[in-house]
Amino acid sequence: MKRKVLILLTSLLLSGVAIASGDTYHGKYPVASVELNGNPLQSNNPPPIVMDGTTVVPLQSIAEKLGAFVMSDEEDGKTIVNKPNINMIVASAIEETSKKNYRIVSPFMVIDKGSKASFDIFIDVDNAPKSDSLVFKIVIRNPSGAEEYVSYPQSYSTVRNGTAFLYTHNVKGMQFKEAGDYKVQLIMKLGGNEEYQVVGENAIHSR
Repeated sequence: MKRKVLILLTSLLLSGVAIASGDTYHGKYPVASVELNGNPLQSNNPPPIVMDGTTVVPLQSIAEKLGAFVMSDEEDGKTIVNKPNINMIVASAIEETSKKNYRIVSPFMVIDKGSKASFDIFIDVDNAPKSDSLVFKIVIRNPSGAEEYVSYPQSYSTVRNGTAFLYTHNVKGMQFKEAGDYKVQLIMKLGGNEEYQVVGENAIHSR
């Protein structure tokens, strides 16, 4: 029988980790093994646990993996989860035919290993978190996971300009040295002190 899944706020703290009967425990609760889209959920403060037959997962950890932001409203005592809607297209060329009207010349999805290519990235953002300085950039990771390309950071005020916007970016002469999927990622953070997190992703396959 499948256990129910309950999201736990990150402020919930239990006692330290202990090992018992070959299993890992967090206080008196067994630590749960949780996978998200085939990848283990890494969270140690606190880890996912099983409480009375229910899997309890830290909100911050799972929200960030899903491309969402977790914010605290100290005035109302609320925790707010905000997930931007991201539509990302990688194309051989994207032309602006008129103001905010774009034409996609050809989707760019496959390339021969060892080839070099220039291409455009079109991003449609909606429901972005409200911030005076929403910082974002594009990262392309090779099949080994290393950063192959990183764009210059952009700053956008969703407080002044609204939570929906378009962004286009041109990548010039990138070489695809490895075979496999190159991940084209949009990463964001709120202000200058937060950590970047992945909010959107596409892929280019090198064969």
